Amino acid sequence: MKSIWVSTSHTTDKPWGTEINWATGGNSRIQGKVLTLSKGMRNSLKYNGIKDETLFLMSGKLQLTFSDEKFENHKLWQTRIVNAGETINIQSGCPYRIRALELSTIIEIGSRSNTSPPHRFHDDYGRHCSDNEFDVYKQAEAAEKSIFDVEDI
Repeated sequence: MKSIWVSTSHTTDKPWGTEINWATGGNSRIQGKVLTLSKGMRNSLKYNGIKDETLFLMSGKLQLTFSDEKFENHKLWQTRIVNAGETINIQSGCPYRIRALELSTIIEIGSRSNTSPPHRFHDDYGRHCSDNEFDVYKQAEAAEKSIFDVEDI
């Protein structure tokens, strides 16, 4: 039988800002977050195994570094600026990292409840990559740096 649920959110302090988590009632097929990233902070370089995400930038400005699901074969990474009002669609298996260029508020909607944690290559808060993932981390770092090289011209 179809019905309506009311559920409770919870807030977690993160090293980069705050995260408010919520989920639909029942089977929690849709999960959401409100992320607040402090200026200059960034999340982990990661990808999700089965979860797709849509990020809507409510306010602020982000630097997005990303690749597609074949990143280990072709080693192609891109970096671009995301402005308030823009949406980022992230499919499972595609690695990414976001950096707040300004205080930023992001609405995240995730599909396919993910019971496994994301695969993290690196973050700035103590979870370092393994030796075999160092190349992926360095490729992403080079892509992040390249956007600032272009903007400084």
